[in-house]
Amino acid sequence: MGEIFSAALVGGLIGTFFGGFTKFLWEKWLPDWLTWRRTQRVERERQLAHVRAPAILALSDLHGRLEAIARTQAANHRYVKAMGQGDYYIDSTAYLVARAFAWQEILRRRMASYDYAELYLRLESLTEAFSHGGRGFQVFRLEQTEIGERLIAALDDDNVACMSLSDFLDRIGQDDPPRWLTVLRRRVISLLEKPVDELCRTARIDRALIELLVFLDPQRRWRPQVASKAIDVTTIVSDWRAHDQVTPERAKSLLAQAANAGLAPPLPVAAVTDRDGNVG
Repeated sequence: MGEIFSAALVGGLIGTFFGGFTKFLWEKWLPDWLTWRRTQRVERERQLAHVRAPAILALSDLHGRLEAIARTQAANHRYVKAMGQGDYYIDSTAYLVARAFAWQEILRRRMASYDYAELYLRLESLTEAFSHGGRGFQVFRLEQTEIGERLIAALDDDNVACMSLSDFLDRIGQDDPPRWLTVLRRRVISLLEKPVDELCRTARIDRALIELLVFLDPQRRWRPQVASKAIDVTTIVSDWRAHDQVTPERAKSLLAQAANAGLAPPLPVAAVTDRDGNVG
């Protein structure tokens, strides 16, 4: 009888505990948690509303410039350079890169107080794409941060902006331009003078840009559909081969590099790139 009583008492206590816990869960904790999640979501969207359109414009413009450089091997740079205006393409490309860094930094700061891992991961992917690899168009992580901070002209609850192109060009035109501008310009020159060598890095950066753009504008309200296609290394290399712009050996090397970086399908073991850019 004592054992039965003890078991009943324990069972009653357990039932009371779980009953109270369940009541707390459904009546207090869960509503509060759902309210907090909803408040976070609403506030995140409110914050993004202040910066979404200009951030998308900055990222889209850089995507367009990188795509043109990769596809044409920087033909526009060579064109204006032949006209004696080579600084234009260098400086404008440097501005597009710097402006993208500024909006990265703005997005990080504005969204730092909110639970937004999805955005953070995409920003980190873009930062990593710029800093990854060897010399050339490589911008280190904290260099990106510095450049972004230098271009932020205003950042408060009601006013978000970055440096204008005219102000940026005025800084470059100074007798003694800032160190960060000199460094950025040198990195951009590496991209424009060696676009073939930089193809895979450019494609990696562009893929990260597109992933961030798709996240910020999934319905394509601020960007056309055509601007949502990342650089396709395989297509570009095939086109270069079709126009004899790279040798078969160079094409094969680029495709292998792209495959190792996850930017192109793996090459067959005995792959040979023919004159028309076909791999077999």
